[in-house]
Amino acid sequence: MSGVNYSVTDGFWSLIQVVQTAGGPNLHVVPNRPNSVKILWADTGSYTLLQNSTPTGAGWTPTGYTVTHASGTNSITITPPVGSLFSG
Repeated sequence: MSGVNYSVTDGFWSLIQVVQTAGGPNLHVVPNRPNSVKILWADTGSYTLLQNSTPTGAGWTPTGYTVTHASGTNSITITPPVGSLFSG
């Protein structure tokens, strides 16, 4: 798809969804070129980022992505999943 003021090549993220947990650190989603995003949160405790194919219900498991620690912030970089994937 292309036009005068836009162009989409190789796909795109249609929706990035994070689910905040009460009492947990705020999650931030930041685009990371060329085809990934970073999820960041404050390094304020021993939190584990979880994922699920639906935002509610059972089935939450650790993401398995490597967590980077820098300047009091934790982050992971993810590439587009197949189907739906929610992190919280």
